[in-house]
Amino acid sequence: MALQVGIDSYVTLEEADEYFAGKLFADEWNGADAGTKEKALKEACRRINRLAFQGVKASETQVLEFPRMMPVFGRIGTIGFDTGEEVPEAVKAAQCEEALALLRYGNSARTKAREQKVIRVQFGNVTEEYRAGLKLLSQEALELLKPYLAGAVSIR
Repeated sequence: MALQVGIDSYVTLEEADEYFAGKLFADEWNGADAGTKEKALKEACRRINRLAFQGVKASETQVLEFPRMMPVFGRIGTIGFDTGEEVPEAVKAAQCEEALALLRYGNSARTKAREQKVIRVQFGNVTEEYRAGLKLLSQEALELLKPYLAGAVSIR
């Protein structure tokens, strides 16, 4: 089934293709067929929507997390909300970056270890170390989403 912007994706397939047309090291994207690209974009959108974001959805009836009404901070704390009527370009780019990471790393053992939050494995006397917070495969996507994440602090 084709992508439905606002239902299962923030970007169209054409927008994603345009994003990657100007990007180095996007061979996995460029080599994938349209159906695989759509699956990657849908999965990337699902992963992004599982994150905790600041503010609230712009509409009670919307399916996806964006657009959002974001808090505006003043000297005395939150002074109101900025009504977001469009999905920020950074969110669209983050979806594209996460889709690329899914295509690049796929179903590898390393990916499974990251999803299980393994950050260190040692074989002598068998040690494993786990860390919370690794929610996306793409560090680039996570950086793009940082300004919108709950718990993120803006320092000026």
